[in-house]
Amino acid sequence: MKIPWNSHTSLSLLVLLSSILLLCNGQDYGTPGEDGAGGGEPPPEMANCNGIFMTYSFGSREREYPHVKNVTAQSWAFKASAMIVNAGREELKGWQMFIGFRHKELIVSATGVTPMDGDYPLDASNGTTFVGSPNTDLKTSIETAGDFTQISTNIEITGTFFGVSKSVTPMPRTIKLVNDGWECPNAIRKGGNMHVCCKRNPKFKNKTGPKTKFAPRRYGDLNIVYDVLQSFDSNYLAQVTIDNDNPLGRLDRWNLTFEWMRGEFINTMRGAYTHKRDPSECLYSKAGQYYKDLDLSQVMNCQKKPAISDLPPEKKDDKVTGKLPFCCKNGTLLPPIMDPSKARSIFQLQVFKLPPDLNRTALIPPQNWKIDGVLNPQYKCGPPVRVDPSQFPDSSGLPAITYAIASWQVVCNITKPKAQAARCCVSFSAFYNSSAIPCNTCACGCNDIDTDTCNADRNPLLLPPDALLVPFENRTLKAKAWAKLKNMPIPKKLPCPDNCGVSINWHVNTDYKNGWTARLTVFNWRGFAFEDWFVAIDMGKAGTGYENVYSFNGTRVPPHNRTVMFQGLPGMNYLVGQVNGTNPLRDPAVPGKQQSVISFTKKNIHGLNIPAGDGFPTKLFFNGEECALPEHFPKKSSGRRRGISVLMSLVFAMAVALALMM
Repeated sequence: MKIPWNSHTSLSLLVLLSSILLLCNGQDYGTPGEDGAGGGEPPPEMANCNGIFMTYSFGSREREYPHVKNVTAQSWAFKASAMIVNAGREELKGWQMFIGFRHKELIVSATGVTPMDGDYPLDASNGTTFVGSPNTDLKTSIETAGDFTQISTNIEITGTFFGVSKSVTPMPRTIKLVNDGWECPNAIRKGGNMHVCCKRNPKFKNKTGPKTKFAPRRYGDLNIVYDVLQSFDSNYLAQVTIDNDNPLGRLDRWNLTFEWMRGEFINTMRGAYTHKRDPSECLYSKAGQYYKDLDLSQVMNCQKKPAISDLPPEKKDDKVTGKLPFCCKNGTLLPPIMDPSKARSIFQLQVFKLPPDLNRTALIPPQNWKIDGVLNPQYKCGPPVRVDPSQFPDSSGLPAITYAIASWQVVCNITKPKAQAARCCVSFSAFYNSSAIPCNTCACGCNDIDTDTCNADRNPLLLPPDALLVPFENRTLKAKAWAKLKNMPIPKKLPCPDNCGVSINWHVNTDYKNGWTARLTVFNWRGFAFEDWFVAIDMGKAGTGYENVYSFNGTRVPPHNRTVMFQGLPGMNYLVGQVNGTNPLRDPAVPGKQQSVISFTKKNIHGLNIPAGDGFPTKLFFNGEECALPEHFPKKSSGRRRGISVLMSLVFAMAVALALMM
């Protein structure tokens, strides 16, 4: 029988043979393009890397609106990719990859990672550090049989850059691994690609400590631990512990936010509450579609980014929402040096999950943690990092230890306030100068006032000391009269106010051969009181001479003892808020006020010159927040912070003496 043979049959047979050949071809696990681990062949340089191999590749750009003629002002949307691969023999825990952007980049999104420097859109003008999310660790090829999904992470970056002409490829300055104990040479660039191989520093000694399965715990100014205590298919019970470990750190009425990444929602809470409770958000979400038999009117919160606060003290013994240790302090976290029992806060939450995470081991912590207070330091929080499970005393009272199912740690550190972004300010005065130097103009920002009526860039006018006792709006006449009396110019457009809720006056009271004294006055211009307030001052080399404070409690802050913390005596730990004057229609408002004299010795401190600036703090903190200091200080011959040198003063004195003799 003759078999018919035509073009269609030939084409079908060719396709069949090609499919068979593809199926029979052996797979090579060494390419990152498989299983979604990456795209394309790895660079040939990776074969010679016995360490951590990293790459950055520029993809494409597109001109953004508005189109402008100025090249430096034109924005471009860009896409780029980066890769980090563990090509060595040692597992890398908690990897951190720094990309040194330098073209005013604004990162809009990046896959597989979380930035340590903030949320998207992220200002990466000076570079930024990425950490893995959810893949925080990079295992070795040896222990995973070359599984690229476990030994590498690909990062797809989308963002905007400025000021680069179309003929220039906008590449970062460098890429490197910033984990402790690793060294990276200068990255090698070829066109729109760059790569580097980082290796262990053989001289680096790891800190001694118990060996951990996950990344070792780190300690910052504020440490948050997310512990999973119970786990079920559709939900789990988590506990959040917040520890204040900075001797000057503090939070009042803390507000905590984070972001759910997999559609989770909070069903119930104990020890804290969410600011918003809207059943409709649950009803019309994916949660409402899946949990059809759940009473969503009783759900605590279905927001992607819930805002959480501590409960007030009266809820401490509530059987439903309270009954937790370290809870219910109205959001107060004191420094451990003040009260260790008030340096920790705890709350619990029951978290419901959505498909496809409906199993006991699908546990993914929320990302993008932020915490803030009323008038406190500003914290920047890193991503959650998996750590060894936390340990707890057994609830039965037996000498046993209970472990969490899984634990993640979030480390938050205090950031220095930017210019005109502080929340408190300082004024200076001294017995040898009749004028007081008030707080800086717009020390706490001028965003909420009309700068058309005042000058936000002009230095404040010198004041008579008694003018510091009244609100800024009542100082205008005093300031003008004082300027006229002292023959100082009065600008047509007066400086704007400092806009700070709390101000502190530092007054040098006396200066004698063996010592000196100062007076510290705290003003509260807010409408509410501060409980358990404190002020900390860094006096530089003069700080070691601190002797006594007479109306406060004073404590030296180790290890250098140049910083002293002051707090109210028992019964005087409330800094009351501002109140109306005796006659509100005529008298100015009266701020809450606390003050004390502080004595210092000059013994064993060489070269101490109080009028030249040694008698004024180099840093001052109120409730942990670093306050804005004046740019000048009072001098016997007025000047800037560095002022006229002692040598010039001596020359001037000698010239005067010589003239008198002649």
